[in-house]
Amino acid sequence: MIAAVVVILALFMSADWYYYEKTRRSLDEEFGQRLAVLAELAAASLPKDFFQAGFDPWRDPARADTAFIAAIEPLRRSHDISDILIVREDGTTLASLRPGLYPAGEAYPHWNMDFPAIMSALDGVPAATKLFEASRGIYLKAGYAPVPSGSGRARAVVAVEASPAFLEGLVRLRLILVVATGLSVLGIALFTAFAFQATGSLLRARESLMRAETLATMGRMAAGLAHEIRNPLFIIRSAAEKLRDACPERSAEIESYVIEEVDRLNGTLTDYLLFARDEPGRSVSFDLTAALGRSVRNVRESLEGTDVDLAADFAIDRAPFVGDEKRIQQAFLNVILNARQAIAGSGRVSVSLASSGRRYVIRVADTGIGVPEHDLSRIFEPFFTTKTWGSGLGLAITKKTIEDHGGRIAVTSTTGAGTTVTITLPAPRDGRTEAIGRDRDGNDST
Repeated sequence: MIAAVVVILALFMSADWYYYEKTRRSLDEEFGQRLAVLAELAAASLPKDFFQAGFDPWRDPARADTAFIAAIEPLRRSHDISDILIVREDGTTLASLRPGLYPAGEAYPHWNMDFPAIMSALDGVPAATKLFEASRGIYLKAGYAPVPSGSGRARAVVAVEASPAFLEGLVRLRLILVVATGLSVLGIALFTAFAFQATGSLLRARESLMRAETLATMGRMAAGLAHEIRNPLFIIRSAAEKLRDACPERSAEIESYVIEEVDRLNGTLTDYLLFARDEPGRSVSFDLTAALGRSVRNVRESLEGTDVDLAADFAIDRAPFVGDEKRIQQAFLNVILNARQAIAGSGRVSVSLASSGRRYVIRVADTGIGVPEHDLSRIFEPFFTTKTWGSGLGLAITKKTIEDHGGRIAVTSTTGAGTTVTITLPAPRDGRTEAIGRDRDGNDST
């Protein structure tokens, strides 16, 4: 589409310029023929005794000027000619209607430039020069004829100079074409920019539609899983509670290993359903530092007995925030777990929290295997994973959670060197900061 429009406009403008040049050359050639005829007419208008014995214009320039002007001036006035002059075969000006511009006895200034036409006239064949620009915007053209008229090898030539009036129309036409070409180029540029923008919008709309279809499929799948999984979970939890009551000496172990895991699995299932159905969570006031710290502690406990070191560096003691605390903490946990799982043997995971202006910046860096460059653009897609296990929903849920809270998440990675995930979240406005981290009774909720 874009290429077709560009080609059509290019052909249209090329045709305009072609016909402009063709018209200019045709008018130039016609004007040259007219000047050559006028030069012949001027040569024929000279007095018959102009070069006869008893009057040698080479030796009597004053008399030559008088005779020349008397014979040629009527021709100049009747044909709108700039100047008519006689040039000797050695390049010296003999007589001119504008002696101030071409003084008699001095070298003709256009001799070298008009040499081919002058030589043709000296050989008895009238000729005209090419169009030349005498000064900015002023063009001249000259015609030459032999003197005496009709002679073979002439002793001098008559030069007729004129400014072509047709050029005024051509100059205006050329200006119109230049403006039209500029507007066409600008139009093509604007159309191309608009087309690319529209194409980008269509691609984004297509991606959004595909994502919506994926989420719809995920929603249907999650609804079925919720029905199939929650009933057994309820039975398992009920059995665990009865077992806890029957074995009080092992109640703490049953509570932590069975009931809590059932609750965690049920909560994860609820998160999946929330992500698929695109329903907002419950907003509360809490401390991001505490939420991130809990995620770090949960992962650190699982690292005991491994060669993976988990380090936390919080540049601020408190980070007041308003949002769904459970979803935010789960997002942090997903990112930290991904970082830990990227390390095959020994390595290090670094978690940092800092404040930058009115935003919180959380970074999770690892020294793992990294993410291939061709996979970086897909890591947030639902169900996409490079692992041999997992659903591929962790980072998709994380991205949605962060964006639902007005934040952004970005990933940079170098294969073989590690990956860094950067999360930015907006700090709350001043009007809500005072309530952050406190419950209804004014006690610290963290």
